[in-house]
Amino acid sequence: MTKLQKQMFIIIAILFAIVLSMLGSLKIAKNVEPEQLNVQYETLKDEKIPSSMNDVSIVYFTDVQYGKFENKKRADKLFNKIEHLDPDILIFGGDLFDETCQMTQEDIDYITNKLSKMHVPLGKFCVLGEKDDANSDVVRSILNQAQFEILENETILLTNKKEEGITLSALSNIPDPSKISTSDKQYNLLITHMPDTLTNEELSTKSISLALCGHSHGNQITFPIFGGYKSIDGAKSLNRSYAKRLAFPYIISSGVGCTHVNLRFMAKPEIYYFMLQSK
Repeated sequence: MTKLQKQMFIIIAILFAIVLSMLGSLKIAKNVEPEQLNVQYETLKDEKIPSSMNDVSIVYFTDVQYGKFENKKRADKLFNKIEHLDPDILIFGGDLFDETCQMTQEDIDYITNKLSKMHVPLGKFCVLGEKDDANSDVVRSILNQAQFEILENETILLTNKKEEGITLSALSNIPDPSKISTSDKQYNLLITHMPDTLTNEELSTKSISLALCGHSHGNQITFPIFGGYKSIDGAKSLNRSYAKRLAFPYIISSGVGCTHVNLRFMAKPEIYYFMLQSK
C-alpha cells in the first residue's frame, strides 16, 4: 500500500466513523432521549430553613408542552412519576401546552384531571410561560381547577403547620422585581419561566437562596463544544450553554416536552426533587 493509499484509507475511515457517530446520535435524539424522564435529586440545606420545614419535599417540573409531541403516553409517565415521588409541595414552571397544540375538550379534560389528582399537602404553585399567555383563559382555568396558585410578581410564605417557613417569590414574563419581598433572615426560593429574567440587575439586591427556571429545554439539541443548535428569546443571555455568575445560585431545567422538533440530544427531559434540610 502506497503512502497516498494509506492517507486515503485513514480519511475514509475517519469519515465513516463520523457518519456512524452522526447516525447514532440521530437515533438517540429521535428514539431515546425524548422518551426518557430523569429525576434530579437535590438536598437544600441551609440554616435559614426552619426546623418545621425539615424534610419537606418539593417537586419542580416545567415545559410540559403537551400537544403534537408530548402525547398522553409521555404525559402519563410524567404524572405517574410525580405521584410516585409524593411531594409536599409541587411547583410548575410554565408552558403547559405546546404552541402548535389545537386544544380539544378531551385534551383540556385530560390535563385538568391529571393535575387535579395530584394530592399535595402543602400546596401547588406555578408561574406561566409565554405559551400559556397565548392561551391564558384556558390555561388559567385548568390550573385553577387543579388548585394551583398562579403567582405573578409576588412573594408568599410556605409553611408546614407552623408560623415560620420559607418564602417563594415569582416573576412573570413581564417581570417586576420591585414587587417581590425577600429577607436575608429567610430562605427564599425564586421561580420564573425565562432564564434571562434572572439577569435583571435589581435581583442582585434581593436575598435569593435559589432560583429555578426553564423555557430553553436545555437547548433541546446540544452539540459538544458548540452548544445549543439555536438560541431562543428569553434564554439568549443565560442558558445551559452560556452560564453566568449571578449574585445567587440558579438551576435551568431542561423541562419535560419537545417543541418545534421531536428531538432531544444531550438535553434529557427532567424534573427536580428537592428535600429541605435545616442546619
